[in-house]
Amino acid sequence: MSNYQALVDILIKDEMEGRPHHETVLSLGGTPSYLVEKAGFPSLDMAVKASVLSKACFDHGIKPAVLKRLPDIIAGPKSLFRSANPVFIDSVVVLTLELQNGHPVVIPLRKDQRVGRTARYNLVSSVYGKEGIDPAVKWRQQGLLIHSW
Repeated sequence: MSNYQALVDILIKDEMEGRPHHETVLSLGGTPSYLVEKAGFPSLDMAVKASVLSKACFDHGIKPAVLKRLPDIIAGPKSLFRSANPVFIDSVVVLTLELQNGHPVVIPLRKDQRVGRTARYNLVSSVYGKEGIDPAVKWRQQGLLIHSW
């Protein structure tokens, strides 16, 4: 088990026992090359805040086993889209091969975010199952597709 996977277990257990660590930042390793080449992300480490993992698990129902595979899931996406929200020009959405209750799991990412006083990361900003119509069809129609594998 990797350090990241062990930390996910500890964070979820502590959250369940009323001891959240929401400001903790977990490194996911380097940014996958497709994000650098296709979406203009800088070659920084990827990271996720414990608060994002907590919300994914307890509010969005994403299983801990899925959260523990986050680096691999991000590394092997189904499609990559620009954010539909014009406010988030620094964001992309990874459409994964994972399903949550029959709905595709999506992972919004923000590039070059400052965490703390000096650290900079490409950050996972959420993980959730996208309910409703197939988001890939809608986002393609909106012209948001960056790349599909």
